[in-house]
Amino acid sequence: MFRIGAAFTVVALLLVCPAGVALAQGPGQPARSSEGVEPGEVALRQTVVVTAAATPVDLASVTRTLTVISREEIAQMPIESVADLLRLASSIDVRARGARGMQADFSVRGAAFGQTLVLVDGVRLNDAQTGHHNGDIPVPLGAIERIEILHGAGASLFGADALGGTINVITRRDVPASASVEAGSFDLIAARAQGSVGAPSVRTTASVAADRSSGFMYERQFQTVALTSRTALGERSSASVSWTWKDFGANGFYGAAPSHESTNQTLLSASTEAGRAQAWTVRATGSYRTHGDHFLFDVRRPSLSESVHRTHAVIGTVKATHPLAGRGTVTIGGEGGGDWVRSTNLGDRDLRRMGLFGEARYAVTPRTQVDASLRVDRYSEFGTATNPGVGLTTWPSRRVRLRASAGRAFRVPTFTERYYHDPANQARADIGPERSWSGDGGVDLFLPGGLTVQATGFVRRDRDVIDWLRATPLDRWQTYNVHHADAKGLELAVRRGWGTAGAFAQAGYTRADVTVDPASTLCGAGQCLSKYVLDYAPHVLVVSGVVPLPGGIRVAPRFEYKHRQRNATVIDTAVIDLRASRRAGRYEIRVDGTNLGNEVYQEIAGVAMPGRAATVSLLVGAR
Repeated sequence: MFRIGAAFTVVALLLVCPAGVALAQGPGQPARSSEGVEPGEVALRQTVVVTAAATPVDLASVTRTLTVISREEIAQMPIESVADLLRLASSIDVRARGARGMQADFSVRGAAFGQTLVLVDGVRLNDAQTGHHNGDIPVPLGAIERIEILHGAGASLFGADALGGTINVITRRDVPASASVEAGSFDLIAARAQGSVGAPSVRTTASVAADRSSGFMYERQFQTVALTSRTALGERSSASVSWTWKDFGANGFYGAAPSHESTNQTLLSASTEAGRAQAWTVRATGSYRTHGDHFLFDVRRPSLSESVHRTHAVIGTVKATHPLAGRGTVTIGGEGGGDWVRSTNLGDRDLRRMGLFGEARYAVTPRTQVDASLRVDRYSEFGTATNPGVGLTTWPSRRVRLRASAGRAFRVPTFTERYYHDPANQARADIGPERSWSGDGGVDLFLPGGLTVQATGFVRRDRDVIDWLRATPLDRWQTYNVHHADAKGLELAVRRGWGTAGAFAQAGYTRADVTVDPASTLCGAGQCLSKYVLDYAPHVLVVSGVVPLPGGIRVAPRFEYKHRQRNATVIDTAVIDLRASRRAGRYEIRVDGTNLGNEVYQEIAGVAMPGRAATVSLLVGAR
């Protein structure tokens, strides 16, 4: 009864607004003209995105399913981490191990967490040691401009891991000075600061965040620090450095033992528009990332359960873009790099790779866009992977857009999936890459009154999927290539904005069905337990928004309902978060409540999530 009542309460609060209340456009929507909101086609051409193509394009010409979470949502919603932010998209199943995204896995469209690619300003963040570190995003919330989520296969653009989707964190180019302090439940203390200095020709933006908590149960305490700095050298070049450190209790994260973990990550990147020749625009990027992981499987026996890992990744990319008679572009490029790990558990391992890619985009008519892309990757141990992609979008009218895309993707196993071992897990070194075909089609409606409706159907066919399996709960988990895993589903989204007071209402629903051929699980027909592939949410509903109230108070609720399937078990959870804030000049007071219904639930099997909690924060300066 609580879940049903909570859902109706949140929906009513957001969608039944008084006619006199002024609401603003939502994220990803452009500014209003003097005569009101323009029809969808015209409006979307004012928004430029970078993740859906090899070169920046306007949103109206994007052929693939793309979700944009804007700076406005980051500033107004009850959000304290990138994991919290991604919960606003129903297509992403965030599976966290504790508050504030201390360690979280991201699943798109029912895919396994390793089948999601995470980028920061287009730079690969996925960790070669384990996909569980892909959520260690070294960028404070204050430094994020927006997040672009590309649904479906992205290997033809970005290479390995982009089977279910791609998450690209776009950092801010200029940050107004601000600082905040926060305190709350479980002895939480947090602080953040950010700002920019320099002239337009050379300008540096910096952001830092830190928090600590005693935790809500034994060995669930945490403390974190994250900082990032980006220096722009004119309009064509930039360099950035980001660093994050986390120390946290990991009780039950990977088994029944009270574990503890400490991680750190440094990301260095630089990009430049190297020059122009014969109408070709050449751009080069380079990055170096290193990630450290100190893990105690059982704090009661540290000398017997300690693992220390250090991974490194180097990537260099050069690409050139040429216009096609004003009706499109062609882009070609190459990439090379490698990963290596030095580990007390995994040993010393190395993996080298190189790739060639190309994309052509062409406007058949002013309202119809087609594109085709192809990428070929060569790995030192896994051979060659060839991944094409195609897309189409057309506007039958200025309020209706149709789109469709298809592509092939692949993922190579992590070092953990090949070599890791502890009392609960035993990897197998002979597993190989997984491969996938996927496609989707959808319609976007831009209706009068600022109402947007989107519907997308998708399918995915995965082969040789990597999973941890066991025949009985007494056995150790072992890695195998599951031969057949197929997914299909539906995504629905509704959004409305009113007026200019910065409020909006939105709801998203995602249905995903994943089936696995029982004979491919290697544990007997239907008897094998799956650790990850069959642990997904078939139904996800997310409702959120911002409502201005009298007295300058703003209320921002978020409701999330998940109907989760875990092997043969079905689990329902409903979580409500809420922020109430009031701004006076340069000062803003925020009160956040999380899990207000005190729901008892787990997003990862065996890992309890916190109950009801509250925080109070003071912000000085701009958001």
